Amino acid sequence: MIKLEPLTGHHDRSTFDCGIEPLNVWLKQTALQHQNKGISRTVVAVLQDNDAVKAYSAAGYPIIGIASILGFYALASALVSLDVLPQTLAKRFPRQIPVTRLGRLAVRADLHGQGLGKLLLSDGITKARNAALVVGSAGIMVDAKDDAGACFYQQYGFIPCELQTRMLFLPLW
Repeated sequence: MIKLEPLTGHHDRSTFDCGIEPLNVWLKQTALQHQNKGISRTVVAVLQDNDAVKAYSAAGYPIIGIASILGFYALASALVSLDVLPQTLAKRFPRQIPVTRLGRLAVRADLHGQGLGKLLLSDGITKARNAALVVGSAGIMVDAKDDAGACFYQQYGFIPCELQTRMLFLPLW
């Protein structure tokens, strides 16, 4: 019913609302620009076809259309300093390491709690691991917007960094 695909201009960014305004604004105003400039890559969750639109409408979501974004995440390359990493991992690495940054991850507020965030995160981790096989990356860094976000990432193996507990790291190797 749901498919994940790269963000394009045909997706309806204007109606997306995850309940966190900076994430909404980033998707609406910045994501496509960054995509076009090669700064980051955004993947969106959308309904697969018109049958899925009808099913969602019947389930009480009449405003979700074929171009509606249900959720998204963005990945980018980054370089982080060793002092940012959790102490338990820092000894394994040189002073600076390449990582994949999970810059944003959000799900429409009316779809929270249905597993879409887990699906998006799983896809992002898979893409980061596949990219790391071609271009070096020691792990995935994420900056959670709040404590609830940090808890979400921790349940999937992300480790809080020493100085900034909302910055988390997931080793890929």
